[in-house]
Amino acid sequence: MLSRVAESLFWMSRYFERAENTARFLDVNFNLLLDLDSITPVDHPNYWKPLIMVMADPEHFNSLYPEYDAHSVTDYLVFNRGNSNSILSSISMARENARSVIESISSEMWEQLNNLYHFLQSVSPQQVHSDPYTFYKEIKNASHLFQGITDNTFSHNEGWAFVQIGKYLERADNSARLIDVKYHMLTTSPARHSDLVSGSVDIIQWMAVLKSCSALEAFRKVYLSKIDPENILDFLILDRSFPRSITFSICAAQEALWRISGSSSHRYANNVDRLIGKMEAEMSYATVEEILQQGVRPFLEEIEQGLARIGEQLHLLYFAYHTPKIEPADISEALPFTGLDGRRANWSQSQQQQQ
Repeated sequence: MLSRVAESLFWMSRYFERAENTARFLDVNFNLLLDLDSITPVDHPNYWKPLIMVMADPEHFNSLYPEYDAHSVTDYLVFNRGNSNSILSSISMARENARSVIESISSEMWEQLNNLYHFLQSVSPQQVHSDPYTFYKEIKNASHLFQGITDNTFSHNEGWAFVQIGKYLERADNSARLIDVKYHMLTTSPARHSDLVSGSVDIIQWMAVLKSCSALEAFRKVYLSKIDPENILDFLILDRSFPRSITFSICAAQEALWRISGSSSHRYANNVDRLIGKMEAEMSYATVEEILQQGVRPFLEEIEQGLARIGEQLHLLYFAYHTPKIEPADISEALPFTGLDGRRANWSQSQQQQQ
């Protein structure tokens, strides 16, 4: 497979997954405020700031908007083309990647992606603010439909494997960021209410964390009605059967990489397989007690940094067909990143958009 085709398939999938995650976070946050409105004031910026911390660059946001509220955060994460992680930017870049390899994907995949792109062009900010539920449901359903179409109309060859790698690396990264930010804020924020109200607020907030990963119903089937931070960490980080847990995503990405390279659990063919195999082994033997002892934030930061290293090595091994010789001291500047949050961007597409 051509490196150009593999790279475009990878980023097409990754950008689509990013758009879905952003839509889900925003949708859950709107519903969270509705749930909390009757028991506590919900006009505090802290209800909106975590979305920017998870999905984008706070410094860039602060340079454009005076405060964190529903209108500013929605505009930045949905419509702002200057934000490379906004829904509009993500779908636009996914479409550009798909268009560049349109002969390699199925016509149904292109039609679904193109339809969503044109839907976003027709939606105004006023429509989103007046009916956010319908808008975000459209984005999430479009992503689920695209994934189903891909699995059922795209040959499960190397190209399909790169689609899976992009999806699961993005999913693991998003889950790690979400848990990092939300866990830190929920466990360090001072109580401002009575014990009864504080307990109710905490339960609703933790339920929102689960909903942000579409995990509430699956979690309850395992832990019944016990909403406990340690159980939530165990489920969202270490569960090997839930499709949006960090461990499941890493395992799925590893299997897709093995399909390409021929590696196995007993031998690795390249540095990408070595790095993701090492991460999978560490996740397999980790426990919640060890995570809490180490510190949730340091543990998740290690995961985020590990995923970034895997992305770098993946780029160098499979995609860097036109990369000039890079000295070791210059590699951090030469590899494509977007913003200050460590997210990789498709280099060729970002250059095209700047032009």
